[in-house]
Amino acid sequence: MEEDRRMEKVAKEFLQKLAKLSDVESNNDKAKQLREECSRKKEKLLDCLLSARSWRDLPSELLGEIADNFGIIDLLGFRGVCTNWRSASFSATAAIESAPDTHPYFLLYNDDDEECILFNPTNDKSYTLNIPELKEATCLASSHGWLLLSQKGLIFFFCPFSRTRIDLPPFQEYEISKGSAAFTSSPLSNDCVTALILRKRHEFLELHVLERGVSAWVKYEYDLSQRFFGGVKGATFADGCFQILDENDKMITFNLGNKSFEYYKIVKERRDPNIERLPFNYKEKCFSMSDFKKRMKLGNDVAISICAASYAGSGDSVIFIKNEKFKAILDYDAQDFKGIWIQPRFFQLPPNYSW
Repeated sequence: MEEDRRMEKVAKEFLQKLAKLSDVESNNDKAKQLREECSRKKEKLLDCLLSARSWRDLPSELLGEIADNFGIIDLLGFRGVCTNWRSASFSATAAIESAPDTHPYFLLYNDDDEECILFNPTNDKSYTLNIPELKEATCLASSHGWLLLSQKGLIFFFCPFSRTRIDLPPFQEYEISKGSAAFTSSPLSNDCVTALILRKRHEFLELHVLERGVSAWVKYEYDLSQRFFGGVKGATFADGCFQILDENDKMITFNLGNKSFEYYKIVKERRDPNIERLPFNYKEKCFSMSDFKKRMKLGNDVAISICAASYAGSGDSVIFIKNEKFKAILDYDAQDFKGIWIQPRFFQLPPNYSW
């Protein structure tokens, strides 16, 4: 009983410090001091949990309060302790599931290894995760905390933090790993629509669309014989349309309502007030421009192919990150990796879920 009270006291102190920290984030000195104190409290709490015989029987209310203040990595460790702790973390996982405005992490992996590196850009911390589902997989799109993956001819949604997987109907017309994709919303939503973008022939852009509840992909084609459209740099969904960008500031949209295509040229300066605004913000060369190679302590022999991604910005805005090829400095002996921008969100399938 005394040990339980001691653990409860330490845990509540930890939570109080976390609450204070959130109030002074704008003051760097105070924030740093409180972060260090919170870290000490957290270590003390973990020591208590490891040394106590009755740690499995901590009050569920206390466990829930602790879990509610964890980030995604600590929460995954918390959930792995035992069944009681997993159950107590329900409110925390639900909060992370419903947090669309979280900034994306960077996930680095290769085809030969199940171990991946997860990098948090807000604190420059790296974590090693074992995710066998990513072995020999290519990411086609990342959005809403989900990845759309292609692996040995299969296409599936995957949440790397909960290991939740949703298989999609087969698609056999083309080597999928060479394409791009986008989806309208979380695959848990009834109105989720997925689109695969392919360039089977140079003069045609193919869009293969799959609605939730439907078992067959529907193909739409756009004739590019009279248009110039370069290599696809990724796609996103905004304003009721799939928005497909190339490497030369050109864009093709596909309206889900009337199933029509439109062709646009993106201009940097809006001199004419009649020019339409993009319904999303986009970023280029996020990895190289933010010096991620140095921050992640990667060698000069690392080459990375980075998948395009979308995430929610402030309000209802959409932020789109174009795909990127990061070349190795030592090109003659390069190690090839794949990179993904992913929002740290935790999803589980509801009972009786089906695509």
